[in-house]
This record gives sequence, C-alpha cells and structure tokens, in this order.
Amino acid sequence: MKILYISDSFPNSITGGSDLFALSLIEELKKKFSILVVSIGGSYNNKIELPIIKKNLKKKKIKFIEFKKRNSYLKKPVKIYNFYKKNYINEENINLTKRFIDNLDIKKDDIVFAYGCASIVASSDVKCFKIALIEDIQDKVFILREYQSITKFNFFKKIIKLIILKIHFRGYYDWLKSITKNYNIKYTFSNYDFFFLKKYINDISILKVPFKKKLYKKKIKKKKFFNISMFSASMSQDYNGIELLYNKLIPDLKKNNLYNNVKINLVMRKPKFIPINIQKIINDKKINICNFNDNIIKSTDLLFYPSKYPVGFRSKILYAFSKGIFVATSFTIKKCIPELKDLKNCIMSDNINELNKKIIMIIKNPEKFKFIIKRAYKILKIYSTELSVKKIQEDILKFKS
Repeated sequence: MKILYISDSFPNSITGGSDLFALSLIEELKKKFSILVVSIGGSYNNKIELPIIKKNLKKKKIKFIEFKKRNSYLKKPVKIYNFYKKNYINEENINLTKRFIDNLDIKKDDIVFAYGCASIVASSDVKCFKIALIEDIQDKVFILREYQSITKFNFFKKIIKLIILKIHFRGYYDWLKSITKNYNIKYTFSNYDFFFLKKYINDISILKVPFKKKLYKKKIKKKKFFNISMFSASMSQDYNGIELLYNKLIPDLKKNNLYNNVKINLVMRKPKFIPINIQKIINDKKINICNFNDNIIKSTDLLFYPSKYPVGFRSKILYAFSKGIFVATSFTIKKCIPELKDLKNCIMSDNINELNKKIIMIIKNPEKFKFIIKRAYKILKIYSTELSVKKIQEDILKFKS
C-alpha cells in the first residue's frame, strides 16, 4: 500500500504556506508509508524554483512524478459578462489531468491524498481510499481582498464588484460538497474555514497544520539595526499590508526617531502587474525586496502582518515563531490561530496605530519582551507533524473498521 499525495504544486520549503506544510507532512508520513508525490503540472512553481525543489525532494528520498503539461486550473477572472456562471475551476484543463491520473498505476488498497480543488476533482473517479484536503475557501479569499482594498476613491466600483462576487459564489459550497462526495475523509487546515464548510460537508474535520518543530533559538538583544519583514509567496497577496507598512508604520517610526535604526524587508515575489500605488512604495530605496533565504530569515526580528485576513491558515506566523521572530498582527487572525494572545506570545491589535505603538516598544527594548518569544515556541507543540499523522492514521482506521 502506498499514499499518493496529489497537488498542483510540489511540496517544498521555498514557496512556504501549504507547500511547506505538505513537505513536513510527507516527511512524517514517509516513516510509516510508501509515498509518491504527484504534481499535476500547475503553474505555481516557476522555472527557477522547480529544479531546486526537485533536487531537494531527491535529497530527501521522496519519490515524485509530474504531469509535464503546465496547466492552469484557475477559473477565468470574474467579469460583468461571466459573473453569473457558477464555474469555480478550469474544467477543460482538469479533464486533461484526469486522463493523466487514470494512467497512473493506482491499486485498490492505495490511498490518494488530494490537496486543493484541482486535485480533488481530477482524482474523484479513482477507485481507492481517498482523502480530500480543501484549500482556502475561495469565496472568502476574493471577497475579503476586494473589501479590504476599498478606498473613498474606488468605493462605488468596489461595492459593485463585491455584489458581483457574492452572486458568482452563490453555489460555491454546494460545489465543494459535490466534488468531495466520493472521498472517504475530508479535511481543512483552518478553524475559520471549518465554520463555513461544516454547514455543507457534515463529515469534514480540522487537520492540525503539520509543522516541523525545528526551533532556531535566537538571542534577543538590542542591535544596530532592527529588521522588520513581511513574508508572502507573492506581493499581490498582501497589498493592503504593504500600504499599512509604508503609510502608517514608517511615519510612526520616523516620529519616534527610529527609522534610521530599522531595516524594512519585503520577502516575497513580485507579480508581473503591480498597482501604481504599490510600485511607488517598492521604488523606495530603503525597502529591501527579496526572496526567502536563510540570511534574511536569521536577521529578521519582527514579522509585520497587520492584515485582517483570517481565511485559511497563516503559516508565516508559525514559521516566524519557529525562528525566534516577534509577530505583530491583528486580533482577526485569532479566527484561524485561536492560540494567539496579545503580549503573551505575540503583539496584536485591529487598530494599526495601537499595533505600531507596541512595535515601537519592542524596538526600543527587545530584551524586555523576550518572554513573548519563549511563549510563542509553546504553540508549535500543538501544530506538529506527529499529531497530524496520528490523526490521519486514526481516521483511516476508524473508517475502515
């Protein structure tokens, strides 16, 4: 018996998020099962990253195959001429992928672990035990990002777009229910998403995020430059946070004569098309834009994540905890990580001015607040690969008995 982990991207530690969780989970599952990673050729990993990712998988002795055709499973953008259609995935490309999966040597006693709707739909007809892991719920992804980008200049345009999105996603949860009906076990990583999914998928449960407990115990002390970083796979995922950094945090740092003692890092990929207001920000020579690398992570003192975006699971926060990095975020994020507590294991506020005051307190005297880092380490015990694999094994046994 083997487990086939099927996803539209390779598990890896470069792009972060769910791909990092997948890598941790697979490494733990590999101790108990034969594992085959199947990438269905999504366009998420770029041409520079792919050779590095494959080399790392080989180094870890994780077997993998891929659908060479670089398919995009994203649906067409929601516009005025197509918003009424309930199409939530690129069906044409999914049919090509189904044929690829049908040709795999999948035995009846194997287990398919499909992550994301593209993989779930593409693997739905496979005749074996199947586990579905639903990604971030997309109606909330689109609607919340649109809502958070409202300004007095675009108010009416955004309100119309929000109405269009709500109409478009009116059948989304029924669709999720239909694509997972042939699956024996259904999971979500997110407490927030679970609240909405449970209303439609009765037997869905929360799989605790599998995070590898590899701690980097950093010495917390005052130094010449205090590094503030934002982490994201792509800049486009947090334009709102970048604006708050530039228009709110940096002016407060200047008022307190701290800006010359601070370095600002945007650790994220630049998309092809960048809004004019964001382009102006990243043109500032004081802002360092880079990809994930060990040096930038080791030098980062504080993760700035002020966004009120609770969809899915904010992996960057657990990652920051594991590296001994202070986390500054909003109270809204408690909806996906309920263990977060202000001035206990992180600093929090839904008011950006209040959050900035707490950040300035830490910059002035980081040693005074090192207890926050120590308490943050304890959260990682709840989100371990061992606990995740234990739940998967128990659920499989329960279902088969």
